[in-house]
Amino acid sequence: MVAEYFRNDDELAALVRAFETCEIHPAEFKHYQHLAVALWYVAHLPFETASEKMRSGIQRLANAYGKSGYHETITVFWLAMCRAFWANATDKSIAAAANRLIGECEDKNLIYEYYSREQIDSVEAKTGWVEPDLQPLPLEHQLAD
Repeated sequence: MVAEYFRNDDELAALVRAFETCEIHPAEFKHYQHLAVALWYVAHLPFETASEKMRSGIQRLANAYGKSGYHETITVFWLAMCRAFWANATDKSIAAAANRLIGECEDKNLIYEYYSREQIDSVEAKTGWVEPDLQPLPLEHQLAD
């Protein structure tokens, strides 16, 4: 059974608005919420636009609360995972898809199946996209549009 983080698309849209208007504190913006917002963006926007909205939104949210620590490779990795998930989703609503996605990707350590800690902790990975060093992203996760 899939956990129900979002009962309907309106609840998910409300989270996206709270993210975009910085009404949610970064410390309260959990991994599952990052995934849900990323899925919302890739479902509604071209990948490059979704990436920019997620990137600028995370940075704006952090700045609004005096936080720092944005990581480009981690952000783009999860966006790519969300995009591939959405491309294969058959759910009737984005909220239902988000609930399934969260169930499949709730472990933040999934990224370490693709990246060594050294690679993900590098300055290059923090400031720009870096390809995985342990295994390539599956073809459906590739970033080319």
